[in-house]
Amino acid sequence: MSSAEKAAQALPNLENYDLRVLQAIELGMIQHQIVPHDEVLRLSGLNINEIDHRLDTLYKNELIYRERDPYLGYLMNYTAYDLLALNALVKAEVLEYLGPSIGIGKEADVFEGITPDQKTVAVKFHRLGRTSFRDIKRKREYLSDRRHTSWLYQSRLAAETEYEALQMMNAAGVRVPKPITQNRHTIVMQYIKGTQLSDIISLDEPMLFLNEILENMRKAYKAGVIHSDLSEYNILIDEDSDEWIIDWPQYIRANHPNADEILVRDIGNIAYYFERKFGTSMSTEEAVKIVKG
Repeated sequence: MSSAEKAAQALPNLENYDLRVLQAIELGMIQHQIVPHDEVLRLSGLNINEIDHRLDTLYKNELIYRERDPYLGYLMNYTAYDLLALNALVKAEVLEYLGPSIGIGKEADVFEGITPDQKTVAVKFHRLGRTSFRDIKRKREYLSDRRHTSWLYQSRLAAETEYEALQMMNAAGVRVPKPITQNRHTIVMQYIKGTQLSDIISLDEPMLFLNEILENMRKAYKAGVIHSDLSEYNILIDEDSDEWIIDWPQYIRANHPNADEILVRDIGNIAYYFERKFGTSMSTEEAVKIVKG
């Protein structure tokens, strides 16, 4: 069972004070890798008997880790962070319950979700702590100048960055899932029922699909945005044969010092994939001309 599914199961059984203690640990983790007991006590505003009772409950429910060396302290795990995000989304009447998994990746988990008015949405939980932190900081512009960055902060910032990109791309007419809201490391967005391009065996008119993808990249570039991690794994083809570009947390601005290099790499990835898989004959140079207009 995934951490999000565990969180959805645990949430109804927790009391307000339990959530208050989790929120105190969350705040403490901004500055501490292990949050000292006294800091949890201070941030929660609860008395010591109450705090120790709640910490024991959270520990027994495997929502937090307890460390005794070099001092008594606590940190939460992804299940607890998922739980705090789900609690906020439920309270905001964005989400009623979490549905089945859509996909589990290296840096994110995506689930179906049901809104209070019974609409299906996609719920994406960013999980940057699964991969090498050094590699993440090297690749991601928004983390490169921060020395201490917890997995909690990394994941929240990735969600904020992707949500911002989805808003800009939606406004620019790029075919992306419509963003609904973001809380902590979690984004709620339009649910796209589609198939990953990498799983498509054949296309009747591959050049048409390639040109549509390049047109979406052109709109993004015109709006000053480059995906920067584009491949066959983050393009969906829906039931109406429309293409959707997903996974935008690594986006960069078109005025980035390495923008041209990164743009050409993105375009080359797609042009080469279509040539290899579907037999198209568009060169990277031709594709770049389309995107740059």
